[in-house]
Amino acid sequence: MRTQREDRSEAQARRRAACRVASFALAGAAILTSAGSRLAAQSLTLTPPHGIVTCPAEMDPSLTGLAGVVRDTLQGILIPGATVTASWTEGEGRQRTVSVDADNEGVYVLCGLPPQEDLTVSARFPSFRTEPTRVSIAPGPPAGWDILVGVEEGALARLLTVPGRIVGRVVDRRSGRPVEAANVVLSDTLLAEDQQGMTDGSGRFMFTDLDPGMYRVTVDHLTFDPLDQLVRLPSDRTVQVDFELSVDPIELAPIVVTALREKRLELQGFYDRRELGEAIGAGIFLTRDDIQDAGAIRVTHYLGRIPGVRTECTGGANNNCIIRMTRGVPSLSSRAEYGCMNANVYLDGVRVIRDGGAGESIDNFVSPSEIAGIEVYRGPSELPAEFGGAVGRCGAIVIWTGPGIRRNSG
Repeated sequence: MRTQREDRSEAQARRRAACRVASFALAGAAILTSAGSRLAAQSLTLTPPHGIVTCPAEMDPSLTGLAGVVRDTLQGILIPGATVTASWTEGEGRQRTVSVDADNEGVYVLCGLPPQEDLTVSARFPSFRTEPTRVSIAPGPPAGWDILVGVEEGALARLLTVPGRIVGRVVDRRSGRPVEAANVVLSDTLLAEDQQGMTDGSGRFMFTDLDPGMYRVTVDHLTFDPLDQLVRLPSDRTVQVDFELSVDPIELAPIVVTALREKRLELQGFYDRRELGEAIGAGIFLTRDDIQDAGAIRVTHYLGRIPGVRTECTGGANNNCIIRMTRGVPSLSSRAEYGCMNANVYLDGVRVIRDGGAGESIDNFVSPSEIAGIEVYRGPSELPAEFGGAVGRCGAIVIWTGPGIRRNSG
């Protein structure tokens, strides 16, 4: 049963989003409409409004973007956190992808798109998605484009109300050391209900089973000046909030850093292994943003840029590539100058290539657009226990795909 608070919050969010979208003066707006169980793809040329929506000033002025709201097809409910993605092909066949998440009112502004290019645009939340649509944008400010995502009846309400977590760490900004026994207060900005906790010996704190919404996190310690931060918690996500406290805010101002974690990577221990690996210098850890920014067409092409990792391609156009770890321990029958080729490859926790796989390529299993995170361990000294053992002399590559993203079968 819906509460008055939920009805009121949703109504307020709709009014705010409507006002924002009205201010966009969306010209020539296009909507992905339902066609049976699929969404009809259209080929469109979108014209920007006149100077209402702008992208960051530091962006290349020759580029443009898209702006609008994301709704569901059944009830028109605004979808906060929906991901809008645009991709296109540059010179020499290089694939580029740009993504942005809609804000808590379902409004998105996707910048960095080339005008008058054949773009492929889609949206998803989290596994529901539109069919890719080809569009071309005229030069100027972002073009107005509302998007409808086909979401099953009742699924949207469940997805938008799944509890999440707020985690973080408190450190001394001057020394970088963790602040133990700091008092952390979590306040619900609507209900003014407080939860209290203390940081542990590593300066960490955690609040779990939280309803999506706005929270205020306040950190207080006898030795430091208090600090607080507003945090928006999306449904079914974990938000990391790190505080750097200072004894004298005039001499050295405190800092708050927030980041949104991918739930799948958190559940698989990716962030814990990354933190330990960065502390002891063991392993390379890459997220979806790292991979998208690189614009690599194949996974092996991207991995070959990492120090200690080498790719060898036998096909034309850099196809059919395998990985060698130059820091591994080659077998006696291998030529040491070529590095260790028998690395294990894990895909979503399952080993898909064992001891190098007799030259089998990672590209046969997954593409860059499907990846949520990668862990690269370049030798036995870097391997964590779950990916080590007697077969780990060459290290391992651990790949995690994103939720609801189809995986290649081979």
